[in-house]
Amino acid sequence: MKKYNNEDYIFAATYIRSREKYLLTQEKADRMLDSKTADDAVRILYELQYGEGLDEVAASEFEKLLALEMIKTYDMVMSLVPDKEYFNLFLYPNDYHNIKVLLKAEFSSVSSEDLLIGSGTIEISDLADKIQNRNFHGMREEMAKGIKEVIETFGATQDPQVIDLILDKACYKDMSLEVAKLKNDFIRGYVELKIDTINIKSFIRAREMKKSWDFFSKIYIEGGKVPERLFINNYDDAYEQFAEKLGAFNLSAVLHESAQSLKETGRFTVLEKFCDNLLMDYVRESRYVPFGVEPLVSYIVAKESEIKTIRIIMAGKLAGLSAELIKERIRSTYA
Repeated sequence: MKKYNNEDYIFAATYIRSREKYLLTQEKADRMLDSKTADDAVRILYELQYGEGLDEVAASEFEKLLALEMIKTYDMVMSLVPDKEYFNLFLYPNDYHNIKVLLKAEFSSVSSEDLLIGSGTIEISDLADKIQNRNFHGMREEMAKGIKEVIETFGATQDPQVIDLILDKACYKDMSLEVAKLKNDFIRGYVELKIDTINIKSFIRAREMKKSWDFFSKIYIEGGKVPERLFINNYDDAYEQFAEKLGAFNLSAVLHESAQSLKETGRFTVLEKFCDNLLMDYVRESRYVPFGVEPLVSYIVAKESEIKTIRIIMAGKLAGLSAELIKERIRSTYA
């Protein structure tokens, strides 16, 4: 890997800054929420330059717009950057998503081609061929190990849950290994925080499902700052009490903000929203960085969060939910 140089990113960062004006703002999110119909809400996406190359779609087909926008985002960023290895790891989740889809389709004999994502580091056709022929040559080591483990474990248990469990752990281990090679503090901090928030959510879900600590140990993902022993040693603590233990990692607010909602409703909405907002707060700090990888990484994360917010709004609109109920779930915006 060549030596990283911030100045190599002057053009890329400047161009990305010019694209930030098309990111979803809170004002436009509110307009979508307040739209009389789902079709009116979709029209706001065209103001954000969604749907380039597509005819106008009906609200019920909004996922087409989101899929195209995410592909456009990844392709644009990768076309701008001089060091693609700094950004490939953000495509790993797409690779692993496709692996899950392909394996689940194989195990169930039901085609799920419409669920595949065309923005990974491995072409879908190549990935499908490798899995079908059990030929993992040229594949990243963790990915190949994860696929082999799924095939073996599912064959023995017939439990579809193991597919997500094994591949999620493999994905984030893959990302952590890549981060270690990159030696970029901003990217490392983001990946660590992402893993920590996933582990906190898994910890809460396991407890709410009355699962034992050894179940959580199986789903714990390495690579974050919060060690597994902290979760295990405090597995029976009240959430407020455990929140204090997370203070050493600046994560106590995650549970302080969501514990009451968990107790009252049993829903994870506030917890998931707060975790996503925490990640957004982290990347939002890059707005003060003039050039380098930071603005481009932040743009990718902002787009992913934006699409999640749009999906929540549109799904709520199509289901006839009130604006107030939908608003409880939407994340803070980058712009």
